[in-house]
Parts: sequence; structure tokens; C-alpha cells
Amino acid sequence: MTIKTHFSSARILVTGGTGLIGSHLVEELLKHDVKIVVPFRHTRKKSYLFTQHLDRKITLEKVDITNKKKLSQLVSSYKVDYIFHLAAQTTVVNAFLNPYHTLKNNILGTVHILEAAKQHKHVRGVIVASSDKAYGKTKKAYTEESPLKGDHPYDVSKSSADLITQMYFKTYNLPVVVTRFGNVYGEGDLNFDRIIPGICRAIITNKALDIRSDGTYVRDYLYVKDVARGYVTLLHNIDQIHGEAFNFSSKETFSVLELIEKVEYILGINVSHAIQNSAHNEIPFQHLDDKKIRKLGWKNNNDLNSAIKKILQWYSAIVR
Repeated sequence: MTIKTHFSSARILVTGGTGLIGSHLVEELLKHDVKIVVPFRHTRKKSYLFTQHLDRKITLEKVDITNKKKLSQLVSSYKVDYIFHLAAQTTVVNAFLNPYHTLKNNILGTVHILEAAKQHKHVRGVIVASSDKAYGKTKKAYTEESPLKGDHPYDVSKSSADLITQMYFKTYNLPVVVTRFGNVYGEGDLNFDRIIPGICRAIITNKALDIRSDGTYVRDYLYVKDVARGYVTLLHNIDQIHGEAFNFSSKETFSVLELIEKVEYILGINVSHAIQNSAHNEIPFQHLDDKKIRKLGWKNNNDLNSAIKKILQWYSAIVR
């Protein structure tokens, strides 16, 4: 059923809309009678956007966010009202191996989005995806007031894009909001170096899971549909929260080995795994304080207990 809201019939641009979070955000936004445009560089037919046939309900445009002119033309031609900027190079390993590509995409791509919004006055709000990694290394929970101090390629790219977004608000009064999430998991993540997709593939193929770290690194784990609802919560409140940042988290904060044990317990199976301890520049402990977003009425409705079986079922249909 379509839900009527103050942003119904709005024209919304979702960068990264073919990815994990973007696909689920598109699905959530489509409940609200909006028109969605998704720029893309390339597509993968096994992505959630295509397996759920969401691509048939939106407009896909082949535009690279690092192309400033074409991106600005896209925002102008569709008279975009709101922008969700999720597109990024999101893999820590790839960032370590190719920092230039990561910095170009994550920093310059964000600048191009903000410049387009600044240029075209019909844009009423921009919600930019940062990351918990923008905070850098710590031994305690991050709040939104914690300093941003990434010190390795991916972390620095997110710290920089986050600060640049805030600069556009403080300097140009651009209506921006920043989000910072922990580890997001769910149907549609095709990066099998990440722990949840890796676990699912190991179960399906009956092969050992390679763990890049020593297994002790701690992260928050948040189900992707809760993330999508979180983005819509921000859109509902966007006129009151310009210039602010919001952490999103859950009560599921595990080390890698604790996460594997949790999945084994829920599914009643053994997940064969091998510690490789080959990770570079990873942050040992990350946990987000998300009291602020909960005051807007958001909460996570899902956890591994409710989600892992259907996630495994989704991967069973695409992994061979």
C-alpha cells in the first residue's frame, strides 16, 4: 500500500542505488509514491535491485558521480527534490590497494553531489552516507560529537567527505544531513569479503570461511532494512535537522568470532573457518551511540535471530 507523506510525488536521486543499502532504500522509498532516479557506472544482475525487479519501477541513468558536468545535468534535467548520496568505494581492502581510486570516488564524488545541489535550488535536501570508520580508532563508543580522524585510505575518504558535507552547510547553508552506520548486512551484499556474505557462501558451498583478521575485531551489526527505514526517517524530518549528523546502531556488537558463534547457534550448524590474520589498517573496536536518532522515533526492528535465515535463503538462490 502506498503511504502518503509530505514528500510524496517528490523526485529523488539515489546514488549507489544498485548497491546493498541503495537497493533496499529504493524499495522503501517506493512505498511513498515517489519518482526515483538512480545513476550508475555498472550494474550486476544478481544485485537486490534486479533480483527484486525494482529496476522496473525506477529510472536508471548511466552517469558516473566523478563526472561533475553529467551529474549536474542529471540533477537539473529531472528537477531533483532530494538526494541520497550512498555511492562510494566501500571496501577497505580495495582502498588499501588503490587509494587514488577510493579518494577520487568517495571525496570528489561527494563534492560533485554537493555542488550540484548548491547550483540547482530545487534540491531541498541532501542526505550523505558517511561511516563509523570516519571516526577512526577509539576504545569507547562514538557519539556524533566525537572527532573525525580516519588515518588510512578508506577511513580518511569518509572523514573527508563527512567534513566537506558539513562545510557546505556551515558555509553555504546547503540543507545536508550526514549518516554514520556500523556494519550493515542483508540480502544483496555481493562483497563476499564481508563477514555475513562470507559466512553464507561458506555454508552453501560447504567450504571453509577465510577470516582476514585475527577474529577479535569488534563491530556493530545492523540489518539493511532497518537502515533503509532510518534514511526515510531522516527524510521525514529533514527540514528540522539540516547540518546534523546521526549515528545508527543496534544492540548487536560482536567480535568476528562471536558473530560466527551466534550464526552457528541460530542455524544449528557448524561454520568451518580459518584465521588468516592478514588484514591491513583495520580498526580493532567500533561501537556507535545512537541515542540521537532514536529520539526521532527510529529503532532497529531486526536482528540476526530474525534475519539470518532469510538472508541465507537469498544467497542460496545466487551462489553456485
